[in-house]
Amino acid sequence: MKRFFYICTFFVALVALSACGSKDKGIYPFEEETKYLIVRLQGSDKWSVINIENGDIVAKNAISGMPSAVHEDMFYVYDTETARINYYNVKDCSKPVNSEPYCSATSFNGGYAVACLPGEDLQVIDKNCQTVKKLPPSINSASMFLGDLAIVKDDMGLSGFIDTKGDTVISPRLGLANAFLFDDAALVSESQVADTSAVSSLVVIDKKGEKLFDFDSEKYLPINRYFINGSLKVMLAKDQKIVYLDKKGKETGDTLVLPKKIRDVNYRDVKHVGNDRYMVIKGDRMGLVDNNNDTLIGINYDGIVNLTPSRFIVAQDSVMMIVDEKGKQVGKAKFVDFIDSNNFEEAAGRGYVNPAKVAATMLQLFDKDAVFNVRKGATLMEINQAVGMDPDQYVGATDLTGPLPPLIFTYHFDREIASVKAAAPSDSIVAAAQPAAQFNYNAVVRGVTLQYPVRECKPGTEEEILQLITQQMGKKGFGMNDDGSFTSDDGCVVVMGYEKGVFQINYYFNASEKKPLPRVSR
Repeated sequence: MKRFFYICTFFVALVALSACGSKDKGIYPFEEETKYLIVRLQGSDKWSVINIENGDIVAKNAISGMPSAVHEDMFYVYDTETARINYYNVKDCSKPVNSEPYCSATSFNGGYAVACLPGEDLQVIDKNCQTVKKLPPSINSASMFLGDLAIVKDDMGLSGFIDTKGDTVISPRLGLANAFLFDDAALVSESQVADTSAVSSLVVIDKKGEKLFDFDSEKYLPINRYFINGSLKVMLAKDQKIVYLDKKGKETGDTLVLPKKIRDVNYRDVKHVGNDRYMVIKGDRMGLVDNNNDTLIGINYDGIVNLTPSRFIVAQDSVMMIVDEKGKQVGKAKFVDFIDSNNFEEAAGRGYVNPAKVAATMLQLFDKDAVFNVRKGATLMEINQAVGMDPDQYVGATDLTGPLPPLIFTYHFDREIASVKAAAPSDSIVAAAQPAAQFNYNAVVRGVTLQYPVRECKPGTEEEILQLITQQMGKKGFGMNDDGSFTSDDGCVVVMGYEKGVFQINYYFNASEKKPLPRVSR
C-alpha cells in the first residue's frame, strides 16, 4: 500500500499544479478526460476495463498481456512472450485494430500515436493504425504526442519535435527537451550533447523553437520540468526558497493561492484538483475537501488518485474502488491494481539499431572521470532536474531511474533519495506542520547504469556493440582488466554486459564496488 500512496501523491502534485483557475478541462495532459480505466480485479491475474462514469465492467478479464491506459477509446497490449504490441478499441477487446504487430508504440493523444514495425522506421499512425507518415531513419525514438507535438531523438541522442503529421517542427539539436505538456513553453537544453544532468545550457522556447529566455542556472534550480498556467516552479540556489518564473524569465507569484480556511488547517499537504476541490493529506491519511474545507471524501484513505474532476480512485487495505466527488462508490467493482491514465512518459523506439551509432552514443555519455557530466562526489542537489517534484515517491529508494529513449539510465546513491522528517513548509502550497517527506539533497552518487534495449535487432548486435566500445576504451582513458572490466587513471570502473536483448554499462566511481555483468547471447 505504501507504493500506491507514493504514486498517488506524486500524481496529485503533478495535476494539481495545472489546475489553477481551470474547471473540468486543462488539468490533464491529454486531449480527452479519462473515460475508461484498466484494472486488475480482486482474485484475477488478468486485466479488465471499467467505464468510470457508471462503474460498469465493459470487458471482464479480457486482457492477458501488459496493457497501456485507455486514451480516446484506444489502448495497446504488450505481449511479454513475443515482445510485440497490438492496439485495441474498448468496443472490441478481442480483435487488434492493427493488421501487423508492432515492436514499440505509444498511446494515442489528439487522434495520433507513434509506433514501429519490427525492422522498420518509426511512423505516425491514426486510430485505424494507418500510416500517416514514416519518420526519417535518423530518428531512433519518439514520445507520445502532448500539446500536438512529440519529442524525437536522433542517433546522437539530440532532441527535437514533430507534429501529428510527422513533419519536423524543431530539428533534433537540443541536448535535452521537455514536453509542451500544459503550456506553449518548454524547458530545453541548447547543449549539442545529449545530457540530462547539466543545467548550464537550459533555455525556454516556444512551439516554434524560438527562445523566450535563457534559464539562469546559477540562480535557479528547476523543481518542475513543465510550464503550468504560464509559470515554471524553481528553487533559488542560494537559500532554497521556492519561486516561480513567467515566460519572460521574471519571478512571479504562485499561481495557486489556497483559501484561508484550508491554509489554517495543519494538513501535511494540499493539492488543487480542479473545480475548487483540494486533495489533502493529514498524517498518513488522504481525503478531499472543498473551498470551505468541508469534507467531500473522508480523510481516512491510504491513497487517492483523481481520474477526472468528478471521479477518483480510493484505496484502503490494498483494495481500490472508484468513487464520485462525494465519496460514493461508482459501480461495484473492487480491484487491486490499475493502469495510470495520466502516464505521459511513453516513447516508441525504432525497430533496428546501427551498432556503430549505439556504441558512439554510449561512449559519448561517459569519460574517465564522469558519466552524464556527473563526477565523483556529486550529490542529488547537482542533478535535481532529474528528480520529480514530489519526494513521497522516493522515500526509502536509493536509485533514481529515468528515460533517455531508447536509453534508460539509473543513478545509484549512497543513501535514501528522500525520507520522512519533521520540517517547515517548503512553499506556499504546502502547510506542513506534520512530518513530511523531503529530498536528501546531500545524497552522493555512487555510480550510474546505462541500458540500451536491442531486442528487435538481429542476433549478435550486443556482441558487436561490446566490441566497438572496447576498441575505443583506451582513447577514453581506460585500461582493460583481466575480468573484462575497464579502470581509468581516476579510479572509475566500467563494466559491460548483456542479457535478454538489453546491453548494459555499469559505471562505478569506486572500484571496490564493481560487480560482473552476464554476457548472454539471444
